Amino acid sequence: MLWKFLAGGVVGASCSAYRRGPTNVSHALDPPTLSIIMDPSKDIVPIRAVVVGGGYAGSKMAYQLDSMFDVTHIDEKNFYELTNDIIPIISNPWVEEVNAEACRRMMVLHRYYLKRSNVVTGTVAGVDAAQVHLRDGRVIPYDLLFLATGERKPFPFHTRERTISGRVQELKRFNEFLVTCKKVAVVGGGPVGTSLAHDLASARPDLDVHLFHQRAELLPHLPGVCRRHAQERLQSNPNLHLHLSARVTDVHAAARPSQGGTTAPTPTCDAPLSHTTAGVPWWRRLLTAVWTRRGDAVPEVFDVHYDKLQSQVRRQQSILQQVYYGKLDDVDACGAATSHEVEDSFDYVFAVTGDTPRPIQGCDAESGGRAAALPNILREHETPDGHYRVSTLMQLFGHPNIFGVGRCTNLPVLRGYGTSDIEARTLFRELNSVVNNPTTAFLHSRDGVQLTHMTIPRMHVRLGVDDAVGCTPWSGGMVGVASVHEFMQDRHYLLKEFQKPIFYKQHDQAKIKQRVSKWVAEEVTDPVDFSHC
Repeated sequence: MLWKFLAGGVVGASCSAYRRGPTNVSHALDPPTLSIIMDPSKDIVPIRAVVVGGGYAGSKMAYQLDSMFDVTHIDEKNFYELTNDIIPIISNPWVEEVNAEACRRMMVLHRYYLKRSNVVTGTVAGVDAAQVHLRDGRVIPYDLLFLATGERKPFPFHTRERTISGRVQELKRFNEFLVTCKKVAVVGGGPVGTSLAHDLASARPDLDVHLFHQRAELLPHLPGVCRRHAQERLQSNPNLHLHLSARVTDVHAAARPSQGGTTAPTPTCDAPLSHTTAGVPWWRRLLTAVWTRRGDAVPEVFDVHYDKLQSQVRRQQSILQQVYYGKLDDVDACGAATSHEVEDSFDYVFAVTGDTPRPIQGCDAESGGRAAALPNILREHETPDGHYRVSTLMQLFGHPNIFGVGRCTNLPVLRGYGTSDIEARTLFRELNSVVNNPTTAFLHSRDGVQLTHMTIPRMHVRLGVDDAVGCTPWSGGMVGVASVHEFMQDRHYLLKEFQKPIFYKQHDQAKIKQRVSKWVAEEVTDPVDFSHC
């Protein structure tokens, strides 16, 4: 057998030498040349998606679209903040190990949960058909624009700090200021105002808390069992005073020179109430004094002016009345003013009336008038109260590539985290159907938000550590331990994707570019989808 092996080797070597030509021929592909590599026609520019706003709706949209488009996330700060968690942080006395850690748990850097997106810190001052203009002069082009500007919030729920460390120190200073307060006012008996007033009164027994609400009952959009339970819990605090059917008209501030001690951070200009002094808006004159500590006059005493209204709770409707006449609000609307009263000597006023939209504005005092010349095609889509007029598909009329999501829209729903989550997930599902459909897919009304399914909101209001009220579409009104359990579940859900993000494989950009570009060119906004406007 050995001789057969040797003979085969000799014959194979001879055949190989015979077939070998004088030159070697390579059957591999030609190597790419520099001209091919640098050819701009070979590059694929991905779909550019710009998300304006760093609240829950904006951060959720940026996270969902991170692997699909070339996302640019614009926010005035570089982190996401769960606003509801601010209430226990400022209500309870500051403990460095506890409060500082709680602050960092509710704040997440945008870069932490975004893998491919660009995070831009700035303020949008104008929008045209192809670009977003920032106040500092930068311009960001877009193919798809998502507006999640949210609503105006007063301090301390709104901040001018851009970093987490600065925000933590800001909340610490405000908490230390509340220790020196003897009497505070909370204007607004909605979810934030009710929870804030209860926590302040229960955590600080020496603090006199006054809650003003223009309806006859608190939390008018929640079921009756929730309203009654919340009012009973608030009235159980001896240092909390309820002023129902009281419409606040003015808040006057008395100022005197600062003595170098702890000063109160002044409410921002976003507060929806009218604050007046001798001829000049006090917030504009005193805001710089507070934050730059130049020693100017600082307001230390506030007077709350309010009208007493004729308001009463409607009797519960029977099923037959609801069938024939429709369901009416359980809490009657505000009536005529019967008297005007004044409550004075407040150390601080929390204006948490809520639902104050925050549209993109071209010019203010800080921009120095430069932004006045910037275009803003969104102004014609604003309602008289400042919300953006969108369809149930969350598109602006005539601009199918511009979307509004969250609290800045005019959808007739109770605005909150639950509603913003539904809108963000619905909008992502719409875009996902366009991207993954091989044929041109047009959005249909059934793809958008179903307003009839959102009549009963998903909302829970925290009342201290071991109590809460709220409702869900499938359970109705909830109070006590059951509502606390649902509240903690919602809080975990709102932070889970930001604290423990899941990064997905990037989509085929060539396919997405082709399908989305064709869809934008042929998509038409249907006036029927704006029937709620």
